[in-house]
Amino acid sequence: MTLDLWILVSLAVLTELLTLPPLYARTSVPGGWNWIFHNRDTELQGVAPWGHRAVRAHGNLVANLAIYAAVILVAHFTGATNGITHIAGVVLLASRLVYTVVYIAGIPYLRTAVFAIGQLAMLVYVWQIIEHFYVG
Repeated sequence: MTLDLWILVSLAVLTELLTLPPLYARTSVPGGWNWIFHNRDTELQGVAPWGHRAVRAHGNLVANLAIYAAVILVAHFTGATNGITHIAGVVLLASRLVYTVVYIAGIPYLRTAVFAIGQLAMLVYVWQIIEHFYVG
């Protein structure tokens, strides 16, 4: 398996692992276990703010994973991957790991900067695809 595909699999695994912090936050409050196993028709009270941020961090990665997958898979299957996409992939994965920690910790400006770095890494992939077909 190529490095690009490992990056994509790692992003998927990170997405799955991000279901755990909110679960821990919710089970740590009275009634949390009951809330988890029922229909969740009401908002669970008493969850720590970091638990709510963990939910949003997970949602953000879920929302972006399809974009990451589409771009990485197009680069992979068209042969547009190279040393530059490998670096971009590592930067993307590292930025998403840091973003998760920073988001859950509640550090707003750093969170935005780290997110932007990940998005720029994704644009590098797109540029490599464009270059592969139209320049190279």
